[in-house]
Amino acid sequence: MPSRCVNNLGGKVLLQDVTPDQVNDYVRKHCKEYYEIPPGFVFRDIRMLLKSPMLVGLQIRKQRVLLPFTKPCPGYGTVLYEIAAKEADLDFIRNNLVKVSG
Repeated sequence: MPSRCVNNLGGKVLLQDVTPDQVNDYVRKHCKEYYEIPPGFVFRDIRMLLKSPMLVGLQIRKQRVLLPFTKPCPGYGTVLYEIAAKEADLDFIRNNLVKVSG
């Protein structure tokens, strides 16, 4: 059973308590490669809590994933995390999500 605690992934918060559009705009500006992630998608055994599909971005040189998540706790809302990624993580996203062209 996948966890719902995104804190288990580590990483740092880039944006907090923002709209999905703000997350998508940030990902478009800071990533050359990005994919649409649907609510409920499971990444590293964590089920992504999202209200609607959003963008997940890959930063290949930095080996980072920019991952949106919606925390139900007051004061958090929609959050964008920067998470260290292995090549297998990047491949998993490429193979399981639909690429969005900018």
